[in-house]
Order: sequence, then C-alpha cells, then structure tokens
Amino acid sequence: MSVSVNSLSVVLAVQETPDAAKGRAKQRARDRGLKMLDFLEEIRVGLLMGAIPKERLEQLAQMVRAKREQIDDPKLTAILDEIELRAAVELAKLSR
Repeated sequence: MSVSVNSLSVVLAVQETPDAAKGRAKQRARDRGLKMLDFLEEIRVGLLMGAIPKERLEQLAQMVRAKREQIDDPKLTAILDEIELRAAVELAKLSR
C-alpha cells in the first residue's frame, strides 16, 4: 500500500511541477512588465519636464530586447517593437 501511495505522490508532484514553473515564469514576466511601465512613466514625466532620463531610456531599450525570442504573442511583440523604436528615437535625439 505504501508503494502505491508513494507512486501516486511522485506522479502528482511531476504533474504540479510545470504549473509551478509556469507560475514563476508568469510572475517574472509580470514583474518585468511592471518595471517597464515604471520606466515609461519616468520617461513620460521627463518629456513633460523637458529632461528625459537617458539612463532610463537605455535601460528600457535593453529590457525590451532581453528575452524577446520567448514572446509568442504578436500583439505584445508589436507593442514591444513600438517601445523599442521610440526609445531608439529619443536616444538618437539626445545624442545629437
């Protein structure tokens, strides 16, 4: 009887592992997204105040490029493309 209970617990543990890993991956992606939104807010305020924080633009561009290949949502990819393009344009303006 203990063998079948142990076998069952192993099977259940194996079934739960992908969900736990997926949950952690979603949490990391959510945290990364929130950090990007914070950077975008700082940049927005900088634009309004007339002083764009260059280091935040660089961090945002780097964050958008990181782990890009792991995204399979075309809408999210399009949004990230727009953010990356805008960051590049603003960085180019600052380096003139």
